Amino acid sequence: MDIPTTLADVDAAFLSEVLGQPVEEVSRQRIAVGQGFLGELARVSLKYGAGGAGPATVITKIPTTDSGLKPLGLMLDLYLKEHRAYNEIIPELKVTTPKALYNGARPEDDLYCLILEDIGHLHSGDQLAGGTLEQARAAMKTAAGIHGRWWGRVDDLDWVPPIDSPLNLSLQSMYEDAFPMIVDQLGDLLGSDLMGHIERWIPTCSAWLEAYGAMSYTLTHYDFRLDNMFFDGKDLVLIDWQTIGRGDGLGDVCPFLSSNLDSELRRIHETDLLTLYHDAVNDLGGGYPDFVDLMMSYRANLNFWLCHWCFTAVTAGGTSERGEQLFERMVSRTADTVRDHESWELIGDHSWRPRL
Repeated sequence: MDIPTTLADVDAAFLSEVLGQPVEEVSRQRIAVGQGFLGELARVSLKYGAGGAGPATVITKIPTTDSGLKPLGLMLDLYLKEHRAYNEIIPELKVTTPKALYNGARPEDDLYCLILEDIGHLHSGDQLAGGTLEQARAAMKTAAGIHGRWWGRVDDLDWVPPIDSPLNLSLQSMYEDAFPMIVDQLGDLLGSDLMGHIERWIPTCSAWLEAYGAMSYTLTHYDFRLDNMFFDGKDLVLIDWQTIGRGDGLGDVCPFLSSNLDSELRRIHETDLLTLYHDAVNDLGGGYPDFVDLMMSYRANLNFWLCHWCFTAVTAGGTSERGEQLFERMVSRTADTVRDHESWELIGDHSWRPRL
């Protein structure tokens, strides 16, 4: 079976072979356009022939066909990681994800295609609007499920990069180059105090990542946010496994709580949500035994995520109006969290990290 290279290649003949049913007609609707996404997504509606039966719609996901962007997706290994995640990781998790009806790959030719169950009927998360307490609780339980399953077993996933991978270590120079743009575009939003802390943190970035490399204890989703979550009642369905890596789990927990919740809701419930996560991942035999260590990692992570969201906000081109609003809100919410926790106190300090 040939692997589709464009959305148009996902035609009636291809889907007939994938589904084992006579598909007569298809129509496609592009989704997630203009959201800084290094892929192309479409909802495909299907009309079956006589005796045929199957899903009314499916989701098609392929790498971007933009020749300027695809090399970045390949460099980041996004497409191969998601392909292998559906083959090797997701079946081992109790986390709900859309079912892969087809997972084709030919890495030597940079060809990848996923045909996924359409979960569009579920209630989607909205990071711009901010999550509810119920959604946040579901997210903490889901994060604990992922991290607890792979805690201390991550050596079985040697193809999943650690947090101090060579690619991540290149972030420091990228942040340094982008800092003048951050000052120009976000200086008024953040204020001179936080801008000074970011400037002071950037030269410590590589050392911070290297220190955390010793704590690459578990699988981390690394795009753990409401726009990648759907809700079936209290159950969370998680999508988009392109950016998986290894870490201590706070690479999911910290950016979720700090940038997906309105600041007032987070302030009221943050400790309870972190305690929920801590207890749930401990019950699965993972996580930091001491809640104090989890909180230290949370605070230290905030410095990274504030800088990273600032960098992303000023370098992401071609985003939609919603995308621009979302980046600004992610930055401002994370800035509030940094101030609440005075995270700048941990800049350059790697001595607290426990070795479990």
